[in-house]
Amino acid sequence: MPRIKKSEPEEYKRSKSIWFLVYLVIALLGVATTWIQMMPDKRIVRQSQKQYWANVAVSASRGEITDRNNIPLAVSVPATSFFIDPKYWNPKSADVLTSTFGKQISKKFASPLSGRFYWVERNVSVDRASSLTSKKVPGLYTLTEKKRVYPLGSLAFHILGFCDIDDYGQAGVELAWNHILFSPPRTRYLTRGAHGSSKSIAGEKLGSKDTCGSIKLTIDSKIQQIVEWRLNEAAKNVDALWAAAVCVDPSTGEVIALASYPTLDANNRKTLLENKEAVRNNVVGRVYEPGSIFKPITMSMAMDYGSANSNSKYRCTGSIVVADRVISDVNKKAHGIQNLTQVLMNSCNIGMSIISGGVPRHIAYGMLKQFGFGEKSGIEMAGEESGLVRAPEEWLGSSAANVFIGQGIAITPLQEVMAIASIANGGFLLKPYIISEVRDSFGNIIHSGSRRVRYQSVSQSTARFISASMKKVVSEGGGISAKSSIVDIAGKTGTAQVASSGEYAKGRYVASFVGFWPADKPRYVLLVTLGEPKGGRYYGSQLSAPVFKSIVEDIAQMAPTK
Repeated sequence: MPRIKKSEPEEYKRSKSIWFLVYLVIALLGVATTWIQMMPDKRIVRQSQKQYWANVAVSASRGEITDRNNIPLAVSVPATSFFIDPKYWNPKSADVLTSTFGKQISKKFASPLSGRFYWVERNVSVDRASSLTSKKVPGLYTLTEKKRVYPLGSLAFHILGFCDIDDYGQAGVELAWNHILFSPPRTRYLTRGAHGSSKSIAGEKLGSKDTCGSIKLTIDSKIQQIVEWRLNEAAKNVDALWAAAVCVDPSTGEVIALASYPTLDANNRKTLLENKEAVRNNVVGRVYEPGSIFKPITMSMAMDYGSANSNSKYRCTGSIVVADRVISDVNKKAHGIQNLTQVLMNSCNIGMSIISGGVPRHIAYGMLKQFGFGEKSGIEMAGEESGLVRAPEEWLGSSAANVFIGQGIAITPLQEVMAIASIANGGFLLKPYIISEVRDSFGNIIHSGSRRVRYQSVSQSTARFISASMKKVVSEGGGISAKSSIVDIAGKTGTAQVASSGEYAKGRYVASFVGFWPADKPRYVLLVTLGEPKGGRYYGSQLSAPVFKSIVEDIAQMAPTK
C-alpha cells in the first residue's frame, strides 16, 4: 500500500513546537541563574564573607647600581608591609602599633573602620617589623615587598637620586635609567581562612623573574667619599648657600666623583619632603657666572684666533674704561707690564679686557660653543641645564670684556670642568659620562660608556701653553694656597659676583677653584665651588683652593684600588 505523505502545514507545526521547547528551556535557565545571583543561599553568603579575597599590587625587585669597582650603591632588599582588615581588627588593639609606627598611626586605627583593607605602613625594614609580627595581632597582616636601600647612606645622593614608595625613579640615575632598573609591581591575591586566623598569598606565577637590569657607574666610591666630606665640611664652615664639586678623567670623560651641597639621605624619606631644594644637583642643574676660573678658556680662544701669543704684553693700571663701564682689578691694584702667563697668574681683569678686544664677537661666540657652553653636555643624568651664552648680536658695549673675565655668561659646574679638561688633554672637548655599563635582566651588556670627542676646543700648542701657565698660577701666583708638596697642581682661582634683577648684589659671591693633577700628565680634573659664603672671606683663593688641595692630597695618599 503506498505511503501517504504528510501535509506541509503539519510538518511546520511540529518544527515550531520543538523550537518553542528549546526557547522555553533557555528562558528557564536564565531565570534560574538570575535568581541565584540576586537571591543566593544565605549559607553561601556567610561562607563567602569568611573567605574574603583581595588583590594588591606590591613592589618587585629593582636593578642594582654599583660603582666602578662593583661596590653596591643602590640595592633592593626584602621589607615587610603591614595592612589591617577591619572585619577582624579590634580598635582596642591600636596601642600595639605605637612602638613601631608612632602615635599618629595608632590613633588612626583606634576607631572602627569600614571596608576590608587598609595599609598601615609599607616597606618596613625586617628588623623594625620583627617585634610586631611576632605578636600575631588579629586583623593585622603582612606582605613581603622589596625596598630600595642605599647601603652607603647619603653618599652619591645627587648621582643616584631616589625612588617613590612603589620603587619608581624620581631623580638622578634612578630616574634617567628607570626603564632599565624598574621591574613592574606584581599583583598578589590575598585570601583569609574562615576564622580570619590565617592568611595565604596566591596568584603569583611560579618561577617568575624580575625584568630589571643593572648599572655600573664610572664613579669611585672612595674618591666620592673624600670629595663629599671635604665639600660638605667647607660649605658648613662658611655657611654657604650651596656648593658643588666634580672630578673627571680628562683623557676619557669619565666622571670620577660628583658632589652637591646641601645633600640628603634617600634612606630617610622624610628629609626628601622637608628640603626639596637640596634635591637639586648643583653640578648639572645650577647655572652661575664663573668669574676668573673662565680666564684660561677665554685666553686660549685669543691665542687660537691669533690675537695673542706667548710674546704678547699688556699694561695694567688697575682699572680700564670699556665702553660704558669701568673694569677694575681687586683693590684697583696695578700690575704693570705683563705677559700672558702673568695675566693669568695675577688674574688680571685689565689684561683680559684688553685681550678681548682682539677677538671678533662672532668668532668668540663660536669658540665658546666649541668649549661646550650654551648647550647640554649629554651626560646620562636628568635635570641638566644648558646655561646661557648670548648671541653675538647682543654683545654690546662692554659685553666681550665681561665674558673674557667670566661675567655676563651663565654656565654649569660640569661645563666648566669639561672645558678645563679639554685644555688638560691637549684640546679635545669630550662628552662626560657617568654610566660605565648597563646590563639587561639576563646579564647581557646592552650599553658601555666610552670616550667620545664632541669638538676640538683649542690647538694642542695652545693647550700646552695654558696648562703651563696654570701650573705657575699655583706654584707662584694667586692659586698658591692650592700648592701641594705631594703632587704638582695646575689650576685657577675665581671669585664671581651674584647677579640679581639685572645688577650685581652686594655681598653675594661665588668662590671657585678649578685645576688638574699631576700637572704634566693630568689624570684628574676637579672643580670646587662654594656658593654665597657668609662672613668676611669669599675669594676663591681663600676658600675653594685649600679645599681643592685637601681633596688632591687625600686622593694621592689613598691606597690604590686593586
